[in-house]
Amino acid sequence: NTTNTTNTTNNDDNNPPCIPTIPAINGAIVVFAKVPHPGTSKTRLSPLLGADGAASLAQAMLSDILICLSHCSPLKHTVKVLVYAPGTKTAESKLVSILSSLGLDYHFLNEREGRVAEGKKEEQNENENVDLEIHPPLQTTS
Repeated sequence: NTTNTTNTTNNDDNNPPCIPTIPAINGAIVVFAKVPHPGTSKTRLSPLLGADGAASLAQAMLSDILICLSHCSPLKHTVKVLVYAPGTKTAESKLVSILSSLGLDYHFLNEREGRVAEGKKEEQNENENVDLEIHPPLQTTS
């Protein structure tokens, strides 16, 4: 008598169907993403979709993964960090706009800050901590 305990789809109403059943996880999940921008996102699809369409698709794909991770019950107590590129104020504004429109609570860090911190880490004693300025989650109203 064998019982299959593996469930690759999750039919729980609290989880999107794209997330497999997994045990609860504490700690952090880091998502690395390029901020969608016309002319630089999904460029191979630009001839078919146009630059704006390709950027919209990139934003939809990023939004889907961020929503899935945010609504996954086993990840409820997991810190979610979004590392984005390019590390510009324009990209940060776009990212803040995306996160706000989705009502998601992600910490975020631009890739430039991460590179600077990595360089500092090499210069420091291994027992010293590197201070990263990880932006706290946006204050969203639900």
